[in-house]
This record gives sequence, structure tokens and C-alpha cells, in this order.
Amino acid sequence: MKIMRIAAGCTLLLFAVWFTGCGTSGNADKKAEPDAVHGKIVRSSYGKCDTVSGTGVSLKISLWTPSGSNSVTETINNMLTVKSLQRINSYLDSTTLASMPSASGSIDDAFKLFQKNYNDFKKDFPDAPGCWEVELKGDTVMTTPKVLQYRLDHYAFTGGAHPNSFRSFHIFDRTTGKETDIKKCVTDSVSFLKLVEKHFRKTENIAPDMDLEKAGYFLLDHTFSIPVSHALTREGILFYYNPYEIAAYARGAIQFVIPYSELENVIDENVFF
Repeated sequence: MKIMRIAAGCTLLLFAVWFTGCGTSGNADKKAEPDAVHGKIVRSSYGKCDTVSGTGVSLKISLWTPSGSNSVTETINNMLTVKSLQRINSYLDSTTLASMPSASGSIDDAFKLFQKNYNDFKKDFPDAPGCWEVELKGDTVMTTPKVLQYRLDHYAFTGGAHPNSFRSFHIFDRTTGKETDIKKCVTDSVSFLKLVEKHFRKTENIAPDMDLEKAGYFLLDHTFSIPVSHALTREGILFYYNPYEIAAYARGAIQFVIPYSELENVIDENVFF
């Protein structure tokens, strides 16, 4: 449920800033190969889960990080660390975090607090089955001469009926290393939203006049919304609804790609290509 609250919060934030698109539509050669972005997968692990006894606590991190010692790679790497810490610390309350402020800036200390939470929980509920696990995986989706599109997957089990997962996408400016947003290329936000809903209904086999809430979907203020997670791909823009974001957990993630050919009147491709 923690993941569900994170997704819901991000949706509110997204709508607060979404409708500010700029520019005019253009036609970029999306298949042109940009200058390569060199990097490597950095792996780290903390703790261990005993699969026999079903006890223990584990944190595994596997992130593609750009190589080099310039300000751009440093900015991107720092941002990936911040995002990793935010996900680990999302399982801690404010009082626990205040007991070790360094956990907000150190993966080692964040794990120590996560482990302490587990140990405290086991003292209160010694018969509770299952170890606690958090796994983070990050890799590139694509690059253009202007941006690097990144994907971060977050899997977690901290008790309950099932594990949770959350996928997010992040666009990094290749000139500054700072994170940017797809909203910057949207030129017609109303038509953009209508197009996303059209493809959502097509993916889910829902008639244009069917009430989505009556069909079992979750809507914010009874209004269809763009997913928190969306990404640039070579073929078009990928829209990714995480479990719980718009449908029940059992439905799983809902995703689809809208080709750039259908987006040419509502976005300016030149912003990112």
C-alpha cells in the first residue's frame, strides 16, 4: 500500500505542473544514432534473506550509471542516489528517520534503519512469516543528442498479502545532467490527454462511452489522468500505469505506446530529439 500512496502522490504533483507545454510540433529523425553515452552497471547488496526459515532483510541495488568525471555525469549519479534513498526510506516514518539523519544521504545508513524496522517488527510479531526485501534496478531506455531516458524499477516485500512494484521513468538533460519532463514538449495539453485516454480505452477494450469508474478503474476526482510514469522511446511515448494507480493490483501494470505520427500535432519533438 506504501507504493500505492507514492503513486497517488506523484499523480497529484504531475497534474499540478502538467499543463504547461511549449513550442511547436516538429519532425525529428528519431532513428538517428546520437553520440554514445558510456556507463556501467553498479551493483551492491546489503543483508540476506534466509529462504528456508523465511526470515531476514535484504537490499539489492543494480543501477546503470554514466562514466566520466564531469559535472553532467556527477549530477546524474547524484540524482540516482537520491532517488534510491527516497525509495528505501519510504518504508520509514519521520521519527525513525530523525533518529539517524545520515540515512537521508547514505545507502549504508538507510539500510541500517530499514533493518532496524524489520527487527523491531519481529520483536512485536515473532511469528510473522517472510523476510523483508527491497530491490532497485535502473537502466537506460534510449538516448538522443539532447537527453538520456532512464528507467528505475522498484520491487519490495515488507509483509502483507503480496509484494509491490513501482516503475518510474526519468529524463536527464545531456548538457546539464538535470532531470527534465516530457511536459516540456506538450503543445496542446487538452488534445494530448484525450489521445492518451483513447489509447487507454483501446488497450483495455473499453468503449468510448463506457464509464471508467463503473468498469472498475480508479480515477482522481472522477477524471481520467495521465500516468505518473511515461517515457520517450524510439517508436513513440510509452505510458505506464503502475499496479494500483488506475486499476486493482491483480490487473497488473497497464502500458501502451502512442506513435510519434499520432502525436505530431500535440507535441514538439525537437525539444528532446
